[in-house]
Amino acid sequence: MRSSYHVRFAPVSWSCGDLLIALGLILSLGPVEASNPTPIVATTSTDFFGYDGLWSAISIRVGSPEQYLSVFPSTLSQETWVVGPAGCDGTTVCQSKRGGLFSANESSSFKPRGFYELNFDPQLGGSGFGYYGLDTLSLDDATSVPDQIIAVVNSTDYWVGSLGLGVQQTRFSGSEAISPLLSSLIQKRNDIPSRSYGYTAGAIYRLKSVPASLVLGGVDANRFVPNDMSFTLSQDYAPIVAVNSISVSSGAESLPSNWGSNPLTLLDLSQADLFTIDSSTPFLWLPEPACDAFANALNLTYDDTLQLYLFPSNGSSSPDALSAWNLTFTFTLSNLPGSSDGIELTLPYDAFDLQLTYPFPNLAANFTSPPTNYFPLRKAANSTQYTIGRAFLQETYLTVDYERNNFSISQAVFTLDAVSNVNLLAISRPDGSIWPGPPETGLSTGAKIGIGLGAGIGALLALGLTLWFCFRKRGASGSPGPEKEKRRSLLSRLQRNPDSKTSVSELLGDKRHPTEVPADPSVSRFELASNTPIEMPAGPVSPSFFESNEGPRRGSALMRNDPRKPAELEQQHSTKAAEAAASERSGSPVPPYSPAEINNRFSSSISPYSVRHSHAFGTVSSDDQGVSPVGASRDGHSRQSSNANSRSMSSPISPEMASRSQAQQLPGGSTSPAMTTSRGSLLVPQLNGRPPSRSPSSGSRFVEEGLGTVSEERPPGLPVRPNPQGTRFSWEQ
Repeated sequence: MRSSYHVRFAPVSWSCGDLLIALGLILSLGPVEASNPTPIVATTSTDFFGYDGLWSAISIRVGSPEQYLSVFPSTLSQETWVVGPAGCDGTTVCQSKRGGLFSANESSSFKPRGFYELNFDPQLGGSGFGYYGLDTLSLDDATSVPDQIIAVVNSTDYWVGSLGLGVQQTRFSGSEAISPLLSSLIQKRNDIPSRSYGYTAGAIYRLKSVPASLVLGGVDANRFVPNDMSFTLSQDYAPIVAVNSISVSSGAESLPSNWGSNPLTLLDLSQADLFTIDSSTPFLWLPEPACDAFANALNLTYDDTLQLYLFPSNGSSSPDALSAWNLTFTFTLSNLPGSSDGIELTLPYDAFDLQLTYPFPNLAANFTSPPTNYFPLRKAANSTQYTIGRAFLQETYLTVDYERNNFSISQAVFTLDAVSNVNLLAISRPDGSIWPGPPETGLSTGAKIGIGLGAGIGALLALGLTLWFCFRKRGASGSPGPEKEKRRSLLSRLQRNPDSKTSVSELLGDKRHPTEVPADPSVSRFELASNTPIEMPAGPVSPSFFESNEGPRRGSALMRNDPRKPAELEQQHSTKAAEAAASERSGSPVPPYSPAEINNRFSSSISPYSVRHSHAFGTVSSDDQGVSPVGASRDGHSRQSSNANSRSMSSPISPEMASRSQAQQLPGGSTSPAMTTSRGSLLVPQLNGRPPSRSPSSGSRFVEEGLGTVSEERPPGLPVRPNPQGTRFSWEQ
């Protein structure tokens, strides 16, 4: 039969200090407004990358488990491009120079969508294919955004991956619109204040290599000189400015012989036009007359193969000679061509002192060749190619505010204090923004204000009542009167001695553990009414207890009263009773104690931390033979495709491209990996001593000549890029 128990609470005495503490706890439980999001500072890589110069990159993490990559920010694209395993020849040199490789099939969160045309910057000659999918993109340990567009690119036309800073949504064929990174940081996580960013490309020639600075949702106020000039974004949210003039000045004692003035005009007001700021290209794409003016002033020669301006081999001009001239280039920018309201930004010659290295497209070199000095200038075929590239952003700071549809360009700062310290300024969302904001909390602004006012008034009233009670109690305690017993306060009860008298209750009892009544002063004791002590009857005691090895002499009262062997006083009983007691103990149901059996079990299973199953490797090793994710099927045979099939592949770059998107098929009519749910359809090429074969749809230049028949892997109709050196791509000596 189960026994019940009762808990008795002693009265609590509240002091003034207890009341104040309780009031503070109650107020802390009131409605608290969520803190405003702050800008995010992207992590920059310690290395500089590029085969058309050395540029500072941003570190990102893609996939699950995370794969660390270095990419360049793109002011136009809204996608993230990464270099795939087929983009290298299997050497670690290539992998490190390209900012790391991304293996899509090693990411458990990668959701394939299939092959699409990159179709980015087509006006500048950009082309190729990418293997598209959705995956998790992380900027740091605290910022991780799922379902971001990832394109795996293997072509060397894009040497390092890119991080899109655009805001246009992307739509694959038949799928819903996918938000880019900046929008996802607000709509999904509310991590940044607005769709905005501040960016400067950094400069390896400044101080001891100044890294880039990218702030999402704000700017780093230490990295630029503010001005009042504002520019409007284009209809597709691209930063476009009007370049009214470009001039160069020399700080040398004597002017160059071919200069007619100092400063010398390179682009005048009659040539003013709109130029797109595109950080994905390093070049200045200028009208041909302006390019000729640069070439004449700096003694440059045009190379038709590279389509770039180089220094002549006769030594009439060189980077050292131009550095000795102490050149400064001045750009006059405005919102519209010919406008008198503009701003002047200056760049030193060091910003344009760049070098080409292997494997830059069409460069006559190998990995042991010395770099080729060049000036980052390219002829624009028409006004659609007018572009200001990454070289310009080394000395300037770009601030883009999509919420207000404007941007600004400022002079960058390169002091040691500015580079070492960050001064973040958030760009808030304006009222009535056309862009979707973070998820609603369910309360309007008026309701939040009313709740705040009510909570403040209630707190003041509660504080006033508490103080009045304390002063009233203090005044009453000063009057004479009989001394009262000191009562414990709430805090003193929390610090009570464990031995203090409190209500003690035991667990429910059974035959083994009888339940006792509460033992405290509130419970009276009740005994049997008698004047003579009565002892409960005891069981028979074995005579052996009073005996010892030394005989009856040791069975004295001293031994019987040993605290280690307590016993009742000896009772005189018959021998039969003693034998019955011994028999009763021998028949006790309690089993004798024995140590636990040791289980010496040996397992033949593989350790979860072995190399084959280690989570640090990102995947379980596979016995399948690796194939190129672009150029071969799973059975190892090359895919064939026609130009018609290649051109029919749709691009998800623009929302308008959705109507052109058809059912994905790989070149040659094979089924796209996007049509299957198995991630095993995309395998990492197993680079067993040779680079992967050239894919017909990726435009990859990574082909080892003489090791395979290129014509078997190139679809008919695609042009073959000549190799003037007759060498093969390899970083191995």
